[in-house]
Amino acid sequence: MSLGLRAILACVLGLLGLGGCDGGGYKQRGGQWLYDDQPFAPVAPSSLRPIDRLFARDERHAYYRGQLIAGSEGASFEVLSEHEARDRAAVYYADTFRRAQEYWSIRHVHVAPIPEALPATYRVLGMGYASDGQHAYLEGQALRVRDPASFQPLDRRFARDAQRGYYEGTEIADSDGRSFEIIAAGDGDHVRDRAHVWHAHIEIDDPNRPAHPAVTLLAGARPASVRVLGQGYAVDGGSVWWRGRRVAKADAASFVLVEPSTDEADARDAQRSYRQGRPASTPVAPQPAR
Repeated sequence: MSLGLRAILACVLGLLGLGGCDGGGYKQRGGQWLYDDQPFAPVAPSSLRPIDRLFARDERHAYYRGQLIAGSEGASFEVLSEHEARDRAAVYYADTFRRAQEYWSIRHVHVAPIPEALPATYRVLGMGYASDGQHAYLEGQALRVRDPASFQPLDRRFARDAQRGYYEGTEIADSDGRSFEIIAAGDGDHVRDRAHVWHAHIEIDDPNRPAHPAVTLLAGARPASVRVLGQGYAVDGGSVWWRGRRVAKADAASFVLVEPSTDEADARDAQRSYRQGRPASTPVAPQPAR
């Protein structure tokens, strides 16, 4: 999509209340303060100073998207990220949300102190993670980790500390944090430490539970030699796995992905085709003689 079309689309969404043209953040017009062209009333308007497009402060309080941050102190307030800020007494997490019953048309603002977060030592680690040395956080929610002081994200979903690896903030049992790593940067689903290999995904097909992190051990896989193929598949020696489950009777030596994937098959070996780790009805296409 061209930049011009994107701009037009943004303005149309703005008219529908679903986004919109950049209103310029904080502005002052005729003595009235506005946020995205909507009037708001700061407590001390003469001292209001925008910090960035989202946050502002005056001599009394701080503001997010033109709304007062309750309990905030303007004099010591500073922005840490697009969503995080602090003053001398608290760390705040700020975001927006929409409601289905409003047809997603109205953006609501929510800002709240992060419970127990220590302002003086709170550090943004990136990708939604943070730490204050005593706790680790993901999008403003405290995580149960073994060693907050050494906690570090590997990407948006995986993290580690000196003792364990984590997926979506959940500890991976028996993992070794010091050797825990993502196997292939473009895959994002397979991780390993010095002794284990796992596949991780968000499970959405369990009728008895809401969507939740699912981590599966690739039993017997050797961390140093396992190869990630993509689409949930990994190969090591004579075995093939899909989402951590061994693919029965698959020939690892000839196993490859079907590109592009179809509804009938996403992988094949010399004997058969597969779809999501199970034999597919699609026959194997003849291979040219070598």
